[in-house]
Amino acid sequence: MRTLKILVVGCGSIGRRHAKNAYSLGAEISLCDSNEDRMSSLAKDVNAKVCFSSYEEAALISDADAVVISTPSNLHALPAKIFIEKHKHIFMEKPLCIDLESAYELKSQLNNTHVVFMMAHTYRFRDEWIKIKRLIGKLDMGKINSAESIGGWYLPDWHIHENYRHEYAAQRIMGGGVLTTSLSHIFDLVIWLFGDIEKMTGSKMRLGDLDIDVDDTFVCTMKTDRGISVTVIEDFLSRSPRRTLRINTEYGYMKVDFNKQNIKIWDSRDKRFLPNTANELSNGSFFKVLEDGILYDLKEDKTKLGYSGNDAYVKEMEHFFNLVSNQDVRHDLDIDSGVKVLECIYSSEIKDWQS
Repeated sequence: MRTLKILVVGCGSIGRRHAKNAYSLGAEISLCDSNEDRMSSLAKDVNAKVCFSSYEEAALISDADAVVISTPSNLHALPAKIFIEKHKHIFMEKPLCIDLESAYELKSQLNNTHVVFMMAHTYRFRDEWIKIKRLIGKLDMGKINSAESIGGWYLPDWHIHENYRHEYAAQRIMGGGVLTTSLSHIFDLVIWLFGDIEKMTGSKMRLGDLDIDVDDTFVCTMKTDRGISVTVIEDFLSRSPRRTLRINTEYGYMKVDFNKQNIKIWDSRDKRFLPNTANELSNGSFFKVLEDGILYDLKEDKTKLGYSGNDAYVKEMEHFFNLVSNQDVRHDLDIDSGVKVLECIYSSEIKDWQS
């Protein structure tokens, strides 16, 4: 098979990661970035012989088969448009872009082309999320009624060697904010796990004292086409990183703690007892809502979750290579997956409470 030629546009932290992973998979790498010092440093690591200072120049000259767009969010749409015109396959960092009009234009531009377009929704390639999806399909715990996703971290701790005020996540003009930065992954996961989002209501807020001009907190509730309610809370203010998911079902719940890397399952069919059976049980540790009510054993069954690091990004890049090799234009992570996420982010039902 011919060596795939990959142009990485944007050599920041995520662009560096993608370039190194593509190189490790045998691709020939070229680079594009306006910061020539940063680009030169990465070029040494990935043996890049060709570097461009602008994507316009790269579009005119590059012989790359595919382009990784890992620029700040506000600089996604224009490079994509130009490279699609040049019939280059696209690997797009999330979010797709920072407005719905541009998203619809890109989708229209892709129609009737043979360009493979893949969104970098990395969480779908993480072992922990894959395990959760498998458990949802495997466990016989009845209908899923609702889910609660809670996550957050402290933005200044994100890239500790950089001033957080200069991060794209901290700046409105660059498409930042917790909603755009963090919820791209979460909305995609909600769709992947629980179905397309039909209704939603929410609020983005700036509650902390960070020196940023974007939202630092987001809260919303959604209903999917499978009749599942999903509540999401996300922020840039949690001094200790947190990421939990609870799935409430007809018979119990599954609770995931990503920090502790475990899954806890509680099934009422094993943990719910009539009052007159209490003396016959050796456990002895029960909870009851009312004095003469049902007894509940609150002890949960625990299983290991595991954790993915860079291996998830490698799997993601390998998946893109396979799509390009097979010319798979229609797939689960095509531009539609990016558009669905943006339709959530820019929903008229999300209110701005920052003032």
